[in-house]
Amino acid sequence: ALFDAHPDVNYLTLSNDDLRRLVIVLPGFDAPFAPPDVAALSAIRFAWVALAEGADDSGPYDSSA
Repeated sequence: ALFDAHPDVNYLTLSNDDLRRLVIVLPGFDAPFAPPDVAALSAIRFAWVALAEGADDSGPYDSSA
């Protein structure tokens, strides 16, 4: 959902606080408990990176240096 909702966000440099904010405002996110913790945010970021970069492990934020 993050991949579709925020295609222009640099998921590699996004802070955990900003990632948490993006997650809790996603349509369908209904958590009666505390927002995602650091471990959950790491898993979310990993899934986002894997989806965005695909099998060839290249993404829009790769360095060309």
